[in-house]
Amino acid sequence: MKRSIIVVLFLAVFLGLAFALLAAPSGPPSSAIPGSDQISSSPLSQARTELQKGFHLWDPEIMKSARDRFLALLLTETPPTPGLAYEMAIADYRLGNYYLAAGNKDEAERYVSEAQKYAAQAGDEDPKRGETDALEAYLFGMELALHPDRAMALFPRSAASFSAALTKSPENPRVFLFKALSLYYTPEAFGGGPLNAQGFLEKSLALADSSWGREEAYAYLGLCHKKRGDTAKAREMLKKALASCPDFSFAAHELQVLGDK
Repeated sequence: MKRSIIVVLFLAVFLGLAFALLAAPSGPPSSAIPGSDQISSSPLSQARTELQKGFHLWDPEIMKSARDRFLALLLTETPPTPGLAYEMAIADYRLGNYYLAAGNKDEAERYVSEAQKYAAQAGDEDPKRGETDALEAYLFGMELALHPDRAMALFPRSAASFSAALTKSPENPRVFLFKALSLYYTPEAFGGGPLNAQGFLEKSLALADSSWGREEAYAYLGLCHKKRGDTAKAREMLKKALASCPDFSFAAHELQVLGDK
């Protein structure tokens, strides 16, 4: 593939991802953290809930507060709770995405770099967890949005990370959601687009439990149906997204676009 084609492809995919209102799951489910069934009201659970709230409301200050909570736990717990590095990576990813969308490249780069560091740490701690590989694939895309000249190096790394994610965790709904969102913003000429993303969204929902990611999948599935011209089905999916999370501003906005009050 020629260098110019790779650059165009990656810019189309990941600039679209970076400037979308939502991009990825908001944090690992309770079941992903050993012993978390006993810490439902713990500082870790509170931090996770706060990050999710900040994302749903698209509020960077709330997301920063959640990040500070995760960091405090990471620095003070001996040994730290398994999964904290991944929590930090997700928090930094959210903030990086927010600042990239806001056009603040300095802040975006800072948070993307931190997210990559913590994702690598999470991968070392649990190398069999494909969800981390899927997150890293997204982070390579965000890096490319900031540095288009790195396309030749980032293209194979992102592709390899997505491949590893699907191989390691073929039943993980978050992996399929990451993949679906990537396809959603990939031009149709390169095998992407909403229609090609739809199957991965449906797979994610078929595998999903009560953990995070359900509202994102429903919302994007609604947009896929909108692309097909089926506004009734689009409304149905967006309403399911809001049923999962009434504060999900992205789904509420898309319903307004369709004419719903």
